[in-house]
Amino acid sequence: MRKTTSLQFRNLIKANFPGLGKNLSYWKFMRHLLFGRRDKNTGRPMISRHCVAKAEDKLNILENSNTYNASKFLEKFQKDVMSEETFSWSSWNFKDGESRVALVEFPQEVKDAIESENYKIMLEDRVYFDTGNKFSDKLQKVDRELIKKEAYTYFNFTSPEAQDLLEYMNSVPVNSFSKVVAANLDATLIEAFKIENPEKRRVQIEVLNTIRDELQPFYKPSTKGNTVRIFPLNYSIPMLKKGLRKLITKGWYEFDLASSQLAIVGKIWEIPEVQAFLQSGKKIWLELINHFGIDAADLKQTDEAKYEDIKSVLKDSLYSLIFGMTKNNLIAFLDEGLLPFGKDAGKKFLAHPLMAALFKAREAKLAELNEADTASTIFGKIIEVTGANGTKKSSKLCGIRTTALKAIEKCWDGSGNCL
Repeated sequence: MRKTTSLQFRNLIKANFPGLGKNLSYWKFMRHLLFGRRDKNTGRPMISRHCVAKAEDKLNILENSNTYNASKFLEKFQKDVMSEETFSWSSWNFKDGESRVALVEFPQEVKDAIESENYKIMLEDRVYFDTGNKFSDKLQKVDRELIKKEAYTYFNFTSPEAQDLLEYMNSVPVNSFSKVVAANLDATLIEAFKIENPEKRRVQIEVLNTIRDELQPFYKPSTKGNTVRIFPLNYSIPMLKKGLRKLITKGWYEFDLASSQLAIVGKIWEIPEVQAFLQSGKKIWLELINHFGIDAADLKQTDEAKYEDIKSVLKDSLYSLIFGMTKNNLIAFLDEGLLPFGKDAGKKFLAHPLMAALFKAREAKLAELNEADTASTIFGKIIEVTGANGTKKSSKLCGIRTTALKAIEKCWDGSGNCL
């Protein structure tokens, strides 16, 4: 989430909400309401306990005990800064792990200013929204060190297999990023303005504005420890769409571990059709797009955006097939995602010889796990196979599908991290 805005914008917010001056935490929280994560369905700001605790500088309490209460802060913010009519919030959804959603009603001039601010390429009056201090390289470095310090608070929660990767990625020198950002940021922003979907456009512009403020990506482990993968801690280059990511890193060398998941399961599950396909040097996405009667090579040349959209649906579908999505759900997902190509897109996908072979191997692997009490990851860690409700292994395949597939995923993760 961005740290700086124009001075004009900050002054407008200050004039409309004078109560912000009572507490620096109020400014930090307001920044989240203005520029933070939004609910996909409603477009309203998401209020996680983490974001509220971060605004209050109480992350240590949140992460080390169960005593942190975000509601108290929200009530004070409502009283001092806004009102019950202009700011309220939904309940937590502990069952689904969902955040609260903020119901915020800004004055029209603030709404207009937010829209304008989103599309500015920042001028010389750039200031830190929280404090009003003028942006400087010195303050940027201080802020970056604070994010790095936060990243290291997660180190002890990281699985041993991922610790070296996490430490390395959080220690890359900042000048590895500052040069490409300085050279390519404005051009990338201009390209982001062209994204048709308004919410996707807003998110990508917000990521780019944050990159301008912070430059460097930092990473954290899985919050539940279910994978050895690491994830972006701040809005940064990894969170950009592929085309924008390539633009902002123009000048870097690019490496791609192509078809890695497919190669891993082809080898581990001993699927001769998959191994033969990959040994031939063919490309899986071109193959699948051609399967739907589209000239994939021509489409990539003439309409790369459309090519990437179709590829995205097929990529999600391939991974969903591998990781255990039920057949009916997979068909429904494809039918919706590839609607322009007919009602039977899902069945057509599964009818491809490679997908049919993968599905057969996947079902065999699940049946094998159903008969086992434990499974071993590539790191030699033993995982107990339990039912979906946490009980001992069920005799029914569907009862262990979730846990079994977690075991499968962990068996691949060591290689999958390069994706």
